[in-house]
Amino acid sequence: MSNMTAACFLLALIGCISAQFSHPGPWEIVNRGRSRRMSCSVDSSVTLSSTAIHWYRAKPGQALQRVLYFGAGASKGTTENECNNRCNGGRKDNAFTLTITKVNDEDAATYYCALWRGDTKVFSSGIRLYVTDGSAKVPKVSVYQVSKPQSNGKRVLLCQARGMFPDIVKFTWETKDQSGQTGELKDDEQLEQRDEDQEVKITSMLIVDQQKVKTNSFTCSVQHGTSNPQSFTTPQDEETHDPDPDPVPVKPCPTPKEMVQEEKEEEEEETPIYGVFELRRSLYLFSVSYVILLVKCVLYFCTVLVLLYKRNTANKEMLGSETR
Repeated sequence: MSNMTAACFLLALIGCISAQFSHPGPWEIVNRGRSRRMSCSVDSSVTLSSTAIHWYRAKPGQALQRVLYFGAGASKGTTENECNNRCNGGRKDNAFTLTITKVNDEDAATYYCALWRGDTKVFSSGIRLYVTDGSAKVPKVSVYQVSKPQSNGKRVLLCQARGMFPDIVKFTWETKDQSGQTGELKDDEQLEQRDEDQEVKITSMLIVDQQKVKTNSFTCSVQHGTSNPQSFTTPQDEETHDPDPDPVPVKPCPTPKEMVQEEKEEEEEETPIYGVFELRRSLYLFSVSYVILLVKCVLYFCTVLVLLYKRNTANKEMLGSETR
């Protein structure tokens, strides 16, 4: 589970995440020491003249922290906490911005917009801010041929994204039937697997009926941030029927001379095996004898220590009685 997903799950427990907010993208990248502006738009169902808008920051393993808020109808934000000197907020129509200057590693976090709806605080989906010395890297996308039919009549399509930074992508599957009609696959079973070895690999698995694979084509689209999605069509499986295999040659019956030669070879093969068994047995006996000797040495050493201890104790008692 990614940090973004974990943060969203946490917010779902303390409030709710609503479509009343929208962000330009799921993440932002900024170099250390530079400035970065993040934006949050509120839909028309919110009465801004009577609603305050808040910006929160969430770091892994820490509680939510409010860094800025807009009073009801305000066009300028008020900063809080350690962000006082480096943060400022502005408003244009229904878009509320948070700008951080002289960004450092402590600013790397997920930032959320929030507002009160009755007794419930509503949060946005959030923007993940990455602080780095580099730049964004688009993913390398690979699609794989449809798997063989499973016992339940299902088949699996795979689409993998790797080598991207930040390591957040969105997969979308589309299908095209024989009549040319296309549609997004939302009801079909989709799974994602994340592997973090030398590079992060995220694989999307689409499980579909075998009959649909035969009649439709499938396209995997990978969205990375605000860049244009990359789309790839999965290769069609080609059912090939191999011709009849060559008959296995039948070995002719051996001659009497060949039979005698085979018996000799079998005896020669058995001899090394017997020799290996004897060698293992000898090594085992040697190991047991060596362990017994070690045990005896330890017992002898302990006995000597006990005798020396008693002797020293007796000498001390004798010296004590003489001094009296």
